[in-house]
Amino acid sequence: MNTLKKVMKKDLVRGLKDITFEKDKLCSAYCQADKQVANTYPNKTFMSTSRPLELLHMDLFGPTTYTSIGGNNYGFVIVDDFSRYTWVYFLEDKTEVAHIFSKFAKRAQNEFNTSIVKIRSDNGREFDNTNIEEYCDKVRIKHEFSATYTPQQNGVVKRKNRTLITLARSMLDEYGTSEKFWAEAINTACYASNQLYPHRLLDKTPYELLNGKKPNISYFRVFGCKCYIYEKRQHLDKFQRHCDIGFLLGYSSKSKAYRVFNNATGMVEETYDVEFDESNGSQGAHVDVMDIDEEPLVEAMKNMPIGDIKPKEDEDEVQTIDQPSSFMGPQDGSEQDKILPNEDVHVPQEQIDEQAQDVGTPVQAPQVAPQRRSQLTSVHPKELIIGSPTRGVTTRSHNTAAFVQAYSFVSSIEPSTIDQALSDPDWVNAMHEELNNFTRNEVWTL
Repeated sequence: MNTLKKVMKKDLVRGLKDITFEKDKLCSAYCQADKQVANTYPNKTFMSTSRPLELLHMDLFGPTTYTSIGGNNYGFVIVDDFSRYTWVYFLEDKTEVAHIFSKFAKRAQNEFNTSIVKIRSDNGREFDNTNIEEYCDKVRIKHEFSATYTPQQNGVVKRKNRTLITLARSMLDEYGTSEKFWAEAINTACYASNQLYPHRLLDKTPYELLNGKKPNISYFRVFGCKCYIYEKRQHLDKFQRHCDIGFLLGYSSKSKAYRVFNNATGMVEETYDVEFDESNGSQGAHVDVMDIDEEPLVEAMKNMPIGDIKPKEDEDEVQTIDQPSSFMGPQDGSEQDKILPNEDVHVPQEQIDEQAQDVGTPVQAPQVAPQRRSQLTSVHPKELIIGSPTRGVTTRSHNTAAFVQAYSFVSSIEPSTIDQALSDPDWVNAMHEELNNFTRNEVWTL
């Protein structure tokens, strides 16, 4: 109708009579049915939440083609609407969603010291079930659903799913890492996006919106790069190699450590003693890592936050030492002011009286523990001397010679059979002596 109106108004064709077009109602049922399209969804240009955990977006993706090394096939993604901070959990089956969410909600509300107001998800049976509803009713959380077949209404977490999967696919391809590590790649992608991707409206990273300070990412390393893992589990020989070779899988959420895969043991480990070689990836031909003035790894790891719900960096605690009172004397560190523990302390009464007047309170002279004095003598009593005093000092060489001389007369050859033992009188006497000891000590009854 709009096209015909435009054609007639501009006189683009001949033979068209003057017709008035007014779209005050829908066209016939057949016209509307043939041209029906979905409604548009405008972008959101304002903030609808004012604090973390006021609204959480949730979604589940999977099952994946490859089972992860932990035996999981699904990914459970939770996004905070205010900060856009993301948490991801991996499940073996979608029925575990209710249990995982209840654990997450308890820890999040405890660590943030606030309550969850609303959650939003699609109409999947993993979310729309009695377990979720009973828990939400118990803790007074409002559960909102998107309309059926309308993922745009839950677009925040849907778009985050796509971002995480795209990042993980690129990270696995960088060093040719196996697809069975897809869960580690998604977890690392989520970890990095929380500290790198700024909020579209607030122009701050999710980490800063959550913790109030800018993240320090100097400890970041390329996913899948080769690494050298220092061995600490066993005693190493002098000429045995001191490290295993593996590759990086991510960052630990419980300690300041890296998650690496050890090729020697075939296991995922969390370790602090590791060095990385990032020169063999696809970016090796474009960037020379030796030219980058980066912070040393040990210093950079001090900035690694800890925590899987609310990660925070460890703030340096300044320990202050209580200064003594003013009447204890100057503390400039000079030699004449230092009191040695072996010296007798004598404080004049006049000094005590003057200091008491300055402080305003009576001061008692310090109590000094009596020193125990011992006298050293160069002549020892004869009854305390072991051995003959006229013999002199016996050196180590003489002791060794005497031991070797006595050891040479002792046989170190043991019989290999019972017949050889019975034919040797010394072994027979030894066996009789052992049996007599059993009888004397009443060890057993033969």
